[in-house]
Amino acid sequence: AILASGGCPAGISHLPCPARGPPIAMSLDGLDGLDGLIGSTGDTAADEEFLPCFEELTPFEVEYFVRDVKEFQLEEVGNHWWLNNHEKMEKLNWTAHCQAKEGHDEYVVDQFNTGEKVPTLIYDLILIEVWKEKIWPLIKAKIAKFSSLRTYIPVYHEATAVNLLEICLYHRTSCEEAGDALVDLVDFCVRKLRYLLATPNDELIRQVVDAKDVSEWDSVRALDEQFLECEFQVCMCVISILRFLTDHRVAIPLAVTTRLLETHDVLLLLVPLMEKAPWVRKNKVNGRIEKFEEHKWQVVEKDDEGRLPKLHSQVWLTIYNLVMDAECRSRYELTSFRRENLLRLRRFINEVVVDQLPPLTNLHRTLEEMSISGQFTGAGQGANPAAATPFVVELVAEAREALVRTYEGRWQEVADQQLREVFVKETPQELKRLGQMISIPKEFLEAEPLPDPQQMGETGGNERQAAAAWEAVVQLTNVCSTASFFAAARWPDVPVDEVLVLSAPSQMPPRSGERLKLELRRTRHTLLAGSGGSSAQDRATADAALTVRRAEESGATFMLAIDSPGVAIGSIRTLPFVSQKGAKRTAEQLHKLLQKPGRESVLEMYSDDVAEFSVLVGVGADGEEALDMHHVGGVLLED
Repeated sequence: AILASGGCPAGISHLPCPARGPPIAMSLDGLDGLDGLIGSTGDTAADEEFLPCFEELTPFEVEYFVRDVKEFQLEEVGNHWWLNNHEKMEKLNWTAHCQAKEGHDEYVVDQFNTGEKVPTLIYDLILIEVWKEKIWPLIKAKIAKFSSLRTYIPVYHEATAVNLLEICLYHRTSCEEAGDALVDLVDFCVRKLRYLLATPNDELIRQVVDAKDVSEWDSVRALDEQFLECEFQVCMCVISILRFLTDHRVAIPLAVTTRLLETHDVLLLLVPLMEKAPWVRKNKVNGRIEKFEEHKWQVVEKDDEGRLPKLHSQVWLTIYNLVMDAECRSRYELTSFRRENLLRLRRFINEVVVDQLPPLTNLHRTLEEMSISGQFTGAGQGANPAAATPFVVELVAEAREALVRTYEGRWQEVADQQLREVFVKETPQELKRLGQMISIPKEFLEAEPLPDPQQMGETGGNERQAAAAWEAVVQLTNVCSTASFFAAARWPDVPVDEVLVLSAPSQMPPRSGERLKLELRRTRHTLLAGSGGSSAQDRATADAALTVRRAEESGATFMLAIDSPGVAIGSIRTLPFVSQKGAKRTAEQLHKLLQKPGRESVLEMYSDDVAEFSVLVGVGADGEEALDMHHVGGVLLED
């Protein structure tokens, strides 16, 4: 098999890394907003008590986990047993990638083959695809208020399943073991390729230019964006899977080859995909070219501009396998339309490309011969083309056909059942359990804290001024108290990852004795963490750490972010609930105060999505705290 790079399939290592190596494809951007959450105690050992860090599974654990992988029904997606199965698959996936990256014995893949579980993996992938297609649109509006991690895990499960299949199918033995189930997998891959081609590149993953716009999204919009990003990651994995299937074509059933070439004609999809290149984009913020590798967007340095992206190489090698294989040539009827489609590839083959993928020299020669003769050179020679017959035997996509046939007309019934029994408000214990299903690399526990405004040196004068000014604002008892009541007004139905955003609306600078207008609004941690360009997996990692910690602090603290030029909106702090006089309280206590008779209008005001209030500037009067005048400029700093 011809590898795009190194000894591992391109794009297989996107999960948290083994302890002996750096993070495979995570960045600290993924932990945006965890200042004060990770490493907040200053004690790494204490942090490790609640931060989940996967360890490589032993062969005995792998055997037990693989044996327990089973098929579920549509209405069971997201329930307790399904989540246990998801956690096992996450750990198996993580261990398999560690073994592949380190070059160790890949006993995870071996166990899937020995236990005949590869078809089960394919069924699980089709199940979650049907769930996302039919059930997710019916329930997303009602579960958007839950923990972002709670809604994220079922959506992300498709990426886990396809990623595990990707590393399994790199081996010929897994392709042989999958057997006729590969028909379902090929259909799945084709559906994803059609989605890539039908959707404009700028809509596959929308780039965020202004973090403030993201923070103003509602929960349903946030879920939709998260859904799109997971879908894009799955599509990128599909490209590698198709390449591996064509690598091992002789080991898979002939019906799968027929499915690829005749039923779906994947060459008519791969050539336009090469031209569309959704794995490359121009960053709208800095104007730099980025490529999607290791499941995140990476800037292309000037020295690497001529280097082929790994996914681009995978598409080339898939086309090469299909065009240069004698059996495929004999079965692929070369019509004029198909011939013109293939000849479009010639303009992409040049010295730079051939230097990186030498086998393309043979492909280029074949295309040139085709342009002259109008057919494949040697087609039908040395091959055994199927004799003409009046009988047509074709395998069907059994898994998807069975699911659609079983639940046809019952989609709303299944959705209602899940809303009653599965997607219900989580307890703190359940939230902690959800957080433990995604690994936090230990390297993040040693991450450096954000720099102190007073220690930033001579650079960033406006940033230092803004940071110092907003720090003074947050220290005011009036601000802390107002934010506390605002956060407690919706208790206990508040999402575990809710963040209050404090900002100063546009206004004339107040003079001494006047008041500075401030504003509080509600948003979700996922939105703020996602505004930095981090990947879905990075944000899931951040949400896992957040969920575990917030489950421990439920009702005792709330999260606050500052929305102002010069202050990173993703820098979130955790504050205790306090009363009007600054005494520590719980969310439940403040909520009871707001519910007392005669305070209905106050409760309604604090329960809104936005709350406006003001603080005194200059010299305090009647014991009221005031903000120093020299901080006003930092608070009202403009872009």
